[in-house]
Amino acid sequence: MKIGMIGAGDVGQVLTQLFVRAGNTVVLAHRGSVDALDDLARVLGAATGTVEQAEAQDLVVLAVPFFAIKALPLPNGNDPIIVDATNYFPDRDERIPEIECHQKATSQMVAEHFHSHRVVKAFNSIEMAVFAQLTRPNQSVDRIALPYAGDDPQAKKQVAALIWAIGFEPFDLGDLGASLPAQADGSLFLVKETAPILRQHLRQS
Repeated sequence: MKIGMIGAGDVGQVLTQLFVRAGNTVVLAHRGSVDALDDLARVLGAATGTVEQAEAQDLVVLAVPFFAIKALPLPNGNDPIIVDATNYFPDRDERIPEIECHQKATSQMVAEHFHSHRVVKAFNSIEMAVFAQLTRPNQSVDRIALPYAGDDPQAKKQVAALIWAIGFEPFDLGDLGASLPAQADGSLFLVKETAPILRQHLRQS
């Protein structure tokens, strides 16, 4: 799969390395100059590009702070799958009552910004400091479950395949409105367990 990674911090670096290891091509971009990413991209096995070039890929991962989403341009001429790996933190991001009161999921606001029905929430619920250490081989029976949610079935199917390919078990929460448990104040945030344990957390929340 051709993946655009917007953001070169911890999230972008860890995910890029795992995606490349799983056989995908990645274009790494950030808000700074393209040349500034050359050394990092070489280490990660990725190419570098502008944000617009990253958005031209089949799947685009938003690995930036939530407040930075509104500054990103809309994809020009294509309709990529947009993976929202962001987290909303009121003390860091602009305070948004709709999110704080759970009237709207963060990824629903991302979908509104990009005018896209192909947004999938994923890769945000486990801290990147340990993320790569939790991957498991295909035959493992104790894979850590990774929540994801989205409104478009085909987009979700491709993100689920990507989750599996890098060593996690996809854990389907439903549509974007059902992604609240995976947000920073949700019952599944920072939970590093198998799918049966995640189901218990959902039942108890």
